[in-house]
Amino acid sequence: MTAAMLYAAVLILIVLALLAVSVSRSRKLKSHDDFMVADRKLSAPVLVFTLLCSWIGAGSLFAGAEFAYRRGLASLWLPAGGWAGLLLVYFTAGRARAFARYTVPDLLETRYSPIARVFGTICIIVSYTAIVSYQFRGGGRILNLAFGVSEPVGTFILAGFVILFTALAGMSSVAYTDLVIGLVVTIGCVIALPAVLARAGGWSAVRAALPASHFTLLGDMGWDEALGYFLPTLTLMVGNQAMYQKFFSAKSE
Repeated sequence: MTAAMLYAAVLILIVLALLAVSVSRSRKLKSHDDFMVADRKLSAPVLVFTLLCSWIGAGSLFAGAEFAYRRGLASLWLPAGGWAGLLLVYFTAGRARAFARYTVPDLLETRYSPIARVFGTICIIVSYTAIVSYQFRGGGRILNLAFGVSEPVGTFILAGFVILFTALAGMSSVAYTDLVIGLVVTIGCVIALPAVLARAGGWSAVRAALPASHFTLLGDMGWDEALGYFLPTLTLMVGNQAMYQKFFSAKSE
């Protein structure tokens, strides 16, 4: 079996597993709460993996990897903003969940006013148009590499699949398919890292092949550029609609 055939077989198995999970969860829907916030019954393991999948996507796999290739350890300034944001969200998520709402605009209306809800909704529509578009394009790129379909066709196929399994059962579908994806991503990274290092000749060979600046805090960046990467991901995490909706879906605070 060639590498391309192996990639294709693995992707097909993952897709079938995700569809099976979505169909299974759709049969258990009984209320609006089931669809929007999984009846607020997500366990800790499911919550952890669905939060992981909310943050790790095409941007991390493609743009993040290329950024790390170009800048070395200094590229960690980009995801570090998300890590700091997650720490802040950890201390506020319990209070947000206590409002027992479905979305961030719901929370804004309860805490402030209907006008705040409208502005929040507009911000989410604008931001998620960009976020979802590059996720779909990233998926189209993966299908292009695995199956040879054109990237535009792959993008439409990926978009159709995501819309389908989300529409089947809402958060119940998303959270449990994220559990599958999160496990695949975690296991894949654990296996891939030592394999890639071994193929490169070990850590000493990697250090010898790369510039010394790749192993410093800032690399060839200044503090202004580093903060320019750090702050946007920090604010994105703190106001991330998907993250809060999943916190709203948790079994407990």
